[in-house]
Amino acid sequence: MQANHFFIITLVLILALGLPNSIFASAPERTLTGHIDTVLSVEFSPEGNMLATKSKDKTIRLWNPDSGSLLRTIDTNPRGGIAFNKDGSVLASAEGTDKVVNLWNTGTGKLQKTLGGHLGNVYYVTFSPNGDVLASGDSDGNIILWNPDTGQLLRTWHADTLDGLTFSADGKFLANGGRDAPNVKVWNSDTGQLLHTLEPDVDGVFDVAFGPEGHILASVGWGGMDFWDANTGELLRSFPRESGRVYLSVAFSPDGKTVACGKDFEGISLWDVKKGMLLKNLRVNREDVYDVAFSPDGRTLASVGDSAQVHLWEIMPLDPITVPEFPEGLTGPDIKTWTEDFNDVDLISWTKREHQREKVVWQTIDGKLHVETQPFCNGRLNVNNELALYTNYMLEFTAFPIEAEQIRVKLKVDTLENANAGIFIGKKPDTLYDKPFQHAYLFANHTLGEPDNNNWRSGHSSAPRIGLNLTEIDVVFDRGHFYVYSDGKYIVDFQTSSIKTIDYLGIAVFVDNCGGNAAVTLDHFEISGPTIPAEGDVIVEPIDKKPIDEKVLDDFWVEDFNDGHLDSWTEAKHQAEDKRVTWQAKDGHLDVWIQPLLAKALIQTYELEFTGLPIKAEKLRVKVDVLEAHNANVGLFIGQYDDGNNISRRTYKILHKSIWGPIEFRGQNPEGVYENLKDIEIVFDKGHFELLSEGEHILEFDEPNLRMVDCLGIIAYTTEVPLAHFVMDNFIISDISAYEKKSLNVQAQGKAAVLWGELKQK
Repeated sequence: MQANHFFIITLVLILALGLPNSIFASAPERTLTGHIDTVLSVEFSPEGNMLATKSKDKTIRLWNPDSGSLLRTIDTNPRGGIAFNKDGSVLASAEGTDKVVNLWNTGTGKLQKTLGGHLGNVYYVTFSPNGDVLASGDSDGNIILWNPDTGQLLRTWHADTLDGLTFSADGKFLANGGRDAPNVKVWNSDTGQLLHTLEPDVDGVFDVAFGPEGHILASVGWGGMDFWDANTGELLRSFPRESGRVYLSVAFSPDGKTVACGKDFEGISLWDVKKGMLLKNLRVNREDVYDVAFSPDGRTLASVGDSAQVHLWEIMPLDPITVPEFPEGLTGPDIKTWTEDFNDVDLISWTKREHQREKVVWQTIDGKLHVETQPFCNGRLNVNNELALYTNYMLEFTAFPIEAEQIRVKLKVDTLENANAGIFIGKKPDTLYDKPFQHAYLFANHTLGEPDNNNWRSGHSSAPRIGLNLTEIDVVFDRGHFYVYSDGKYIVDFQTSSIKTIDYLGIAVFVDNCGGNAAVTLDHFEISGPTIPAEGDVIVEPIDKKPIDEKVLDDFWVEDFNDGHLDSWTEAKHQAEDKRVTWQAKDGHLDVWIQPLLAKALIQTYELEFTGLPIKAEKLRVKVDVLEAHNANVGLFIGQYDDGNNISRRTYKILHKSIWGPIEFRGQNPEGVYENLKDIEIVFDKGHFELLSEGEHILEFDEPNLRMVDCLGIIAYTTEVPLAHFVMDNFIISDISAYEKKSLNVQAQGKAAVLWGELKQK
């Protein structure tokens, strides 16, 4: 190991426990009622003494936002946006299918002027900051600039698709989104010249908004929000993606410190602009929020949506960012530093997750770490419509036994392609496979959190969710307190009560989406602290062959189905001889075709018995992913051989659509019929069975006559006349405890598994 650094991560940050004082209420301060249909637009007057809303009920309503009283009602077209002029005396409304813009006197509610010139339906209007120009946009993608006083058409141009229209605070730029493109276009508002076409990584752009400083532009769409520099067209920040969410609207607070996003079905997300940190989610009766607007003093947020109500939320301005003192004990002459220069092609300071070796390649080239991964998405997304956490690929740092109360880790990323990458820091998990980040924090891309904690996405985790594009990350851990820096600048900090020391550290790489392979190039990995061994004083032994204790086998066995001959399996003879079933390992999956035995078969069963290890255990965990199942009910069998080696008599069949018990145990047989499970996970403990799927508990039952298992494999039932077909992946056995407390010993050797080898019983 030589001096240098290492690593990656283009981003980081967090949604912290210690949020600024009194930020947001959890419920609206006031709700205005009167509209009888979906409200599409909301706008405060520049003085804040008036609130305008436009609804599908064909009315514009003007309200007193302080008292909630209705000032006046204007009859209008049900579609299109609204905008106040500089002094609030005029309200412009886009009149949808009427293909005009109307200008209303807000004092009387009378129509002052109608601007005609659009050929498409007019949906967007916005005034320039000084009020001397009005911009409108239509469904054909045409933008027209008007003199609102005279009604004169000043200029027109074409923007292809158009969703959202906004002037910058200094009036230099006009920007629009486009859900069909999807892109954001930035124009010179004086000349109509196209300055930049921005392409966020979202499926459709629904709204755009400029911050008060004039050049920061926010765009929202399917899956997330991005910040851009309108001067250069540079992407400044991407916020954590929510692939199944639609961000419908966006608005900056007047001081530019907070941004609000209206979402489909989930209310409003509020973000700290400077820290890139999620502050709070405001729930609005699970309605779609079509528009949001801050009052001029920044203390009220108005939101409208499909409930026909107008919600007013109390917002307290954010406190200034206070930079904390750097922890004592992590500076000075006693601090030792260990660096990885990635000139060792064998990466002997690291332990790879071997069961993922066929889908990921870690290699050092020219002093940098290059990682390439294949998608490992199993054809499914998790409950948040994001990649399941099983898509991670980890490189665990094992150069020396880290056990530290204080530590600092620096990392750098050179390139990312369809990938997320970062580090994990914390305590070793209870099981290395099932929840690798169970007691660790993951610093990766736009997210910092506890990925194996069910609460981290909802904000109940101590770690914040964030969105910053960093090329360097610097994480400091001090007895349960995390500090995040980048390029010497403080970003955010948070505390956790669950981790006071750390012994688990490494790199994680995730594919960004299932559409293609991912690649990253990493450099500069550095660990420092008062208890870190100095460089060169470490004897590296990356493969730990120590005997496992009597209770639990900490390591696990994984079949990745990259062995085309399925050497670790034994086929039932009647299947091989009758040629009615084809088991094959294909593209890293188990691919099985079954030919019906009879034209009207009642039940046909085909088992693939696992024989890679001589299993005889009183405790174990087994899991398999079900990728496809056509005309078949598939899953696992687990239990004991009977005296005649008839596995169908003394085993349970736990399948992706049902669960069956053995004949002689029928009295104990649990009743279970459920939806098609995407993965099947069984925890067996001395006769107690628990079934889980994607980490969620499904059912449990006790079988007192079954104290150990020695029969295990994959099973398929078909009751249909057509051919049956199913595809599986990732057959995993873990947490094994030997029957009768015999010691288990694992020796790493061979193929097709993490720590594949003989399981010797002594």
